[in-house]
Amino acid sequence: MTNFQTIIRTWYQKNGRHLPWRETSDPYKIWISEIILQQTQVKQGLNYYQRFIRKFPDVQALANASENQVMQQWQGLGYYSRARNLHLAAKTIVTEYNGLFPQTYKKILKLKGIGTYTAAAIASIAFGEPRPVVDGNVYRVLSRLFMADIPIDRTEGKKYFEKKASELLDQKSPGTHNQAMMELGALICRPASPICRECPVSAFCKAAAHGKQTLFPVRSKKISRKKRMAPFPDYLTKRTNGCSKKDGKRYMERPLSVSTHRNKKIQFI
Repeated sequence: MTNFQTIIRTWYQKNGRHLPWRETSDPYKIWISEIILQQTQVKQGLNYYQRFIRKFPDVQALANASENQVMQQWQGLGYYSRARNLHLAAKTIVTEYNGLFPQTYKKILKLKGIGTYTAAAIASIAFGEPRPVVDGNVYRVLSRLFMADIPIDRTEGKKYFEKKASELLDQKSPGTHNQAMMELGALICRPASPICRECPVSAFCKAAAHGKQTLFPVRSKKISRKKRMAPFPDYLTKRTNGCSKKDGKRYMERPLSVSTHRNKKIQFI
């Protein structure tokens, strides 16, 4: 897939959006951008990123800040546990790594609030470690490229697409490759209306060849909760002077006695 790697990298270099976190190899700034963009669109997240970096330009500044100061800068983004984890991770970097951002995937993964995707993104973009990044955009690109009907939200699907991403990864330029894959999914290989005529790697896409792009990615079918009917417990229908009786104990009846509905059923949702 050498041609694939070259084609998508060239496309990205010409068509990728110019964003501040892409113009730096500073792991701190890449980390902040990745956390902000986890639940936020780029257009909205850009302003928050710039404001956050102005207030906390490096990991030391973030670690030294109070939690209230961090939360003030995060206000409006939601998912506030992300901000708390950022703050805690910054303190860990200062105390355990002397203020230097850890430089390997495994060490980055140990930081509070960082999962496999974020660790791979930082390690590959900032340090050139060959780790594939698989986010929602990349899942979509890969599932269409290989016309893979394995659900992306199941363990076997995640393992399958991780393997495919590793096979495609440009070992010499993993950071640029990962960003190109994500950008392709964001700009071209969109969920409902992919722009296949502008896709630089459409020749490699099996789903496009069969006209089935919008059928991918596949997600597992959700099992709907069925209503079930259950009769009133027998003990509630035994009455003694206005009380329900069971095992010699008495329980006060409600105003509408259930004993008059012995043969009816109630719903449990």
